[in-house]
Amino acid sequence: GSRIVVLGAGLCALPAIELLSRRSADVVTVISAVEGEASRACAALGRPNLQPLTVDARPTNASGWGALCGLLGQADACLSLLPATMHAPVAEACIEGGTPLVTASYVSEELLALHERAVAAGVPLLGEMGLDPGLDHMSAAELIRRVREEGGAVTAFSSLCGGLPAPECASSTPLAYKFSWSPAGVISATRNPAQFTVDGAVVRVAGEELLRSATPLADSSRLGRTLRLEVLPNRDSLPYAELYGIEAEAHSVFRGTLRYAGWSGLFAEFADLGLTEPAPLPAGVRTWPELLASRGVTPTAAPAASARVIDALASLGVWDGSAPEISTDATVADAFSALLAGRLSYAPGERDAVFMEHTLHVAFPDGRPSEVRSSSLVSYGTPDGVSSMSRSVGITAALGVQRLLEQGSASSGPDAEPLAGVLRPTLPTIYEYCLPRLAEEGFAFEEGIEREASAPSTAATPMPAGRGTPGFRAASAAA
Repeated sequence: GSRIVVLGAGLCALPAIELLSRRSADVVTVISAVEGEASRACAALGRPNLQPLTVDARPTNASGWGALCGLLGQADACLSLLPATMHAPVAEACIEGGTPLVTASYVSEELLALHERAVAAGVPLLGEMGLDPGLDHMSAAELIRRVREEGGAVTAFSSLCGGLPAPECASSTPLAYKFSWSPAGVISATRNPAQFTVDGAVVRVAGEELLRSATPLADSSRLGRTLRLEVLPNRDSLPYAELYGIEAEAHSVFRGTLRYAGWSGLFAEFADLGLTEPAPLPAGVRTWPELLASRGVTPTAAPAASARVIDALASLGVWDGSAPEISTDATVADAFSALLAGRLSYAPGERDAVFMEHTLHVAFPDGRPSEVRSSSLVSYGTPDGVSSMSRSVGITAALGVQRLLEQGSASSGPDAEPLAGVLRPTLPTIYEYCLPRLAEEGFAFEEGIEREASAPSTAATPMPAGRGTPGFRAASAAA
């Protein structure tokens, strides 16, 4: 059997260790710095091949770090579900120990800097093996490959993803949104700048303009026909043309985040009130009425806020005494995150949803009619059970581990090219292994093809209109 080390025992870890421990011959060691967290995760599954450990494995803790490096040196693979900032030192330890590593986080510059060392050591460092990034990469790359095999060219590409409450429980909150973990990441992401291409022009969105750049998901989209969703640009889309191998043919490339309609406008008003800023609290402020009053907002007088945002704040309990007292060392954004976490967590019996959709405009040089190809994923969590977000991240990451464990095995074939260095799951050898198994776990895509009599148009693609859309600034770009 294989010896697998899993770092982190949070929400995404349980689906991962469940999958990795299905073979009784494999031993999975689950490590957490939080006392009792790894034990609870292992006890929830009750399998004898799960071993919990509590270790503070930060490099600054000499004894804990030494213990971890010793474990990694004896392991056949490591899955790191730690914060992204901790992946680089773990990767260095894996290179030293000759241990394949999988993470669900974006590949950082620090990780990329280890590529040559990892290649020389013959160690694969597979990043971006979660939902987004991860499952989106694999499904998009597989779609694009099929287009190429059929003699087509992708002239426009859009990829959208969102983790949301299921529709039946979204209406219970004015934000149409709920949190299964800390809202701090969502709040921070509302200030991310973004850029993408539309008709060959680079469109840039400043961080302070992001929320007001949201556009309705077109009803030409498969998801848009049944759900009222809106789309926000998701960071920097430009590198994905090269990553997917469509940089020479795609004049429009867009990656977006899905929210229910109205979310962005409401959050933009929260931002206008300064609630999303990591700024110090005003002197003497300890309660929500005091904080809002410092911004000129009361239940009856709010010149800087709409009636909608006043109603939303009231539903969060800011004026009825139910909101938590604000910590003296908190920033304004910290206080807002704590408020949202306390009032917008999932109630018993509620479930989350994951929505993903790719749209490709395809042209054929031989004169065949152009096409719009779509691929959609809709997945729901289990009420009072594991969320779809946790499953999509954890299972994808675990399958990445299983793929790396196959390296050198009889099933990988005698001519299989060894994997080494910093990798993403756009490689056929990764997604060909993972996608069928993800479908077996409930993450299957529904595909559609619509033919066009004329040349493809970005107007039918579920992406913002670009230069004519308020909040967007187009930069000059090569045709």
